[in-house]
Amino acid sequence: MGRNTTWVNSDSLAVGFGTHSEDNNVSAVTADGSVKTLVKYLPDATALEAVASITVASLNPQDVTIPRGSRILEASFQVTAAFTTSASGALNIGTNRGITGAYTADDENGIDAAIAVTALDAIGAVVACDGALVAGVTTCGAASTSDVKVVFAYTTGVFTAGAGYLTVRYLEPIQSQGSSFAAVE
Repeated sequence: MGRNTTWVNSDSLAVGFGTHSEDNNVSAVTADGSVKTLVKYLPDATALEAVASITVASLNPQDVTIPRGSRILEASFQVTAAFTTSASGALNIGTNRGITGAYTADDENGIDAAIAVTALDAIGAVVACDGALVAGVTTCGAASTSDVKVVFAYTTGVFTAGAGYLTVRYLEPIQSQGSSFAAVE
């Protein structure tokens, strides 16, 4: 049965059937007290864009937005399909302004910069991310003055294979409802 086949239940909700893989790769957040954990899947490293090529269109509108002023406590990337490259490709993981407004890079390698393919070439390998936003004094959204989304990109050369999960533990800023927040560095 195709995904476009639906059934309307007694609550007038349309229920779809079949494969719906587009939404299966969307990032998700869980909370344990005040600490939030974002898990974002990179399903295909061959589809990554160069750091300089990322635009608003590159960002998935369904991805989780990290509020401006959040502090990343720790982050790690676990390989689920070995990465390969033909030109010394490296993986950047950073933050960029959300899909509203003009595109602005926040910190394009703030979670981790230029992760070498040698650290990503084995299934199960785990990279402890150490960018400027991780366990540092810089907060998410400080450069772009906005909420941000996590973005993967390549540097140097494209990947010919690779996939994995990024896990980011962070604290949102504490503020009263409805007030604005100015990042303090």
